[in-house]
Amino acid sequence: MKADDLLLRIAIATFLLCSTSLGGLDQSGNYGAQNLTISQFDAQVPASNLERVFVDSGAPLETSGDPGTEVAAYTDQTPPATDLKTLMPSAVLSNPPSYMYYDGDYLAWNDFATTFPSNNPGLWIERAVSWTLYATMPWGGWARELLYVPQASAVTMYEIYPSGYVMGYNLGMVQAGYYYIWYYADAPGRHRNLFSTTSGYSNAVIIDVYSSAVRPVPRPTPDPRKECEAKSSNTQTCEWRDGRCQCYMKPAPNPVAECEAKSSDTQTCEWSDGRCQCYMKPAPNPVAECESNPLCDYVFGQCYCRGLNPEPMPGPVPNPNPEPDPFNPAPNPVADCPDGCYYANGRCNCMGLGSSSIYSSNEGGEGGLGQTG
Repeated sequence: MKADDLLLRIAIATFLLCSTSLGGLDQSGNYGAQNLTISQFDAQVPASNLERVFVDSGAPLETSGDPGTEVAAYTDQTPPATDLKTLMPSAVLSNPPSYMYYDGDYLAWNDFATTFPSNNPGLWIERAVSWTLYATMPWGGWARELLYVPQASAVTMYEIYPSGYVMGYNLGMVQAGYYYIWYYADAPGRHRNLFSTTSGYSNAVIIDVYSSAVRPVPRPTPDPRKECEAKSSNTQTCEWRDGRCQCYMKPAPNPVAECEAKSSDTQTCEWSDGRCQCYMKPAPNPVAECESNPLCDYVFGQCYCRGLNPEPMPGPVPNPNPEPDPFNPAPNPVADCPDGCYYANGRCNCMGLGSSSIYSSNEGGEGGLGQTG
C-alpha cells in the first residue's frame, strides 16, 4: 500500500511539474500553445533568420543564478485577468521610456525612434528605466515584454526553455504598432523569447530565472550618462551628448601654464629650473602706498593728499581774424636829417649855426665862415 501511495505521489508531482513547464506565456490565457522540439523549431526558423534574430543582448555567457544588477521590473502579484488574455496596446509613443536598447547600446527615445528600422519587428523586456534585451527575475515573478509589429500580421511567440524544448503561442492577428504581454517566470534557468510576423522574426530576449524565495529589490538599469562619464581619464574627457557617449582627447599638459595659473592675490608662481616655485606676496602697506606720493599723508587710517598742481588757467584766446599791421614805409635817412644839417658820407652832419644859405655860400666860395682867406 505504501508503494502504491508513493507511485501516486510521484505521478501527481510529475503532472504538476509538466503543467508548470507548459511555459510562461501560456499563463496569459492563450491555450493554443504548441510544444516543439528544438529540431522542429530549427526546421521552422531558417538558419539565416536565427543568426539575425539572436543579436548581442548584453547577456553573460553563464546563466545568472541571482538578481545581479540587471533585474527586470517584475512583480510577484498576478496581473488582472483582462491583461492576461491577449496582446495589450502599449503607450510608449505617448509616454516614451527614458532609454531603449538597440544595436548594443542604450539610446534616448528620440534617437531610438530615428534609428530603429520601422520595417523590423522588435522585442524587449522591461527594466527599471528602460526596455532591454536581457534581464534576470525570480522564479514565480511577472514582467512585461514589449513587442513592435511593423504591419498588420498574425503574431506567434516562441519561448526556448533551458532544457531545449520550445513552446509556440499563437497570439492572434494584430494591427501595426507597439504591444505588451505579461511574461511569467515558470522555471529556473535561461529562457529565450522571440516572435514571428509576416515581416519576419524579431530579435531575441534572454531571461535568466533564478530560484530564490526572497524577493530582491529591483535595481535601476545602469545610467548611460554615468557610465559614459566614468570613462573619463587623465587622457580623455567623456560626456553624454545627443543621446550618445562622446569622448575627446585632452590636450597635453603644459606645466608652465599650470604653474603660472596658481598665482593669486597672496602668492606669485613661476616655472624655474624645471619646477614650479611659488612665493608669498608681501602684505599690503597702506601707509607706504599713501606716502609714496610726497603730497599725501596717512592720518587716522586714511590717505589725505594736499593741493595737487591745479590745471593751468586758460590764456587769452587768439583773435582768429587779427587786425592788419599799420603801413610803415621804409626809412629815409636823408629826409630824416633836420634843417641846418646835411647828410654826407652816410651820416647827418649838423653845425648848429646859420641856415642852409651857409652851405650854399660854402659851396659857392662866397663870404661868411666858408672863407678861410
